[in-house]
Amino acid sequence: MSLRSPARYSVLAGLFLLGSVVLFIAIAFSLTSAMESWRPSQRLVVKFPLAQGAPGVKAGNSVTLGGQVVGRVTGVAFDSKTEFVLVTIRVAAEHQIYQNAAIALDRPLLGSQSTINISSVGSADQKAPNNGLLKDGDTILGGLAPPALLTQAGLSSDKIKAMVDDLQATLKSARALVENNTPKINTIIDDVGAVTKSTRESWPKWTANIDATTDNVTEFSKTLKPMAENFNSKVDEFGKLVGNVNSVVEENRSAFRDTIAGAKGAVEDVRTQSIPLLNDGLKNFREASVATNNWMATELPSLRRTVANLRLTSDQANRAIGEIRAQPWRLFFQPAKKDLEADALFRAATYYADATAAVRATSESLTNAMALAQSAPAGAGPTPETIAEQLKLLRDSMQEYKKAERDLLDVLILQAGQKPPVPKGMEPQESK
Repeated sequence: MSLRSPARYSVLAGLFLLGSVVLFIAIAFSLTSAMESWRPSQRLVVKFPLAQGAPGVKAGNSVTLGGQVVGRVTGVAFDSKTEFVLVTIRVAAEHQIYQNAAIALDRPLLGSQSTINISSVGSADQKAPNNGLLKDGDTILGGLAPPALLTQAGLSSDKIKAMVDDLQATLKSARALVENNTPKINTIIDDVGAVTKSTRESWPKWTANIDATTDNVTEFSKTLKPMAENFNSKVDEFGKLVGNVNSVVEENRSAFRDTIAGAKGAVEDVRTQSIPLLNDGLKNFREASVATNNWMATELPSLRRTVANLRLTSDQANRAIGEIRAQPWRLFFQPAKKDLEADALFRAATYYADATAAVRATSESLTNAMALAQSAPAGAGPTPETIAEQLKLLRDSMQEYKKAERDLLDVLILQAGQKPPVPKGMEPQESK
């Protein structure tokens, strides 16, 4: 009996100590709750949409402001229409909360105890009653806070919702695109299937061709060794040829030097003697060309008259030969009066034909000169003075043509027994 007493006393002492600790903790919690109840506070109701809910919220959960506990959840209920979850909280009265405050349900990554976090107390609104400050018992709309990692990355609930909406819109557009292009996609798949089928059917033939090509390459590679040996022998022969050329060059080096010296002397003679003579000849030719051009420019009217006279002489000779061939007896007989009259008519007609030919030749020359002046480069065609001279020759030819025409008409009128008309301004004046 005396041996059991110490053990029992030890058990009783342990139980007393454990009860004291539990009692101390209970008293501490009671005092904490009492102290919080004694502190001035205000009651607010945070409502959450029923679709969002308020998971993990129950009475006693913490209400934080910037991560610091400033109150507790005192109750959770539903509104009369069961559209919102009403979470009643008590917050220290020293914290003023406005109608535009940001209050959200903060769910931890691990565990089920959610907290009500006030990320912003809002600001005063001069137009709202009481400047928008919430009073005891007022209601404010709450939201769902994003996870801590997303919050640190700058993603809020609104941004996440917008991203989800954009993703849904993109998926919807992709679905519509696929539906609208289903026939094309099916056609492409059919084409790919046809190509695959054709490839599968042609593969044995291609394999045979590849094997044949490989055999040909192998056979060709067998001939490369003799070709390489032949090439090496040719290279050796070329080396011997180069050695022979070097020996020939070495033997005839003095002759090569003499030849190069002679070539240099010839080049020097050409440079010192032939080129100056050639330059003098070119200079004399240039001077002769200038003198010829000057003479041509000076005698150009005379040359043109000479050419015109030669043309006229040629025309007259042609007509004379034709007349002689037609009437050769006129060279041996004296013409009668009738023949003389015919001869006058013939001469007038001949003069008229010559004037007509001169007008035609002069007009053609003027036409060619004007065309050349328009098409030739600047400074290479006929000058304005040349065209003016051609124009003067044409005017003179026209005067001769008019005179020949007038003479021919006079002869025709005289032979008709009439008096030829007197030119205007040459009428005989009557004596007074």
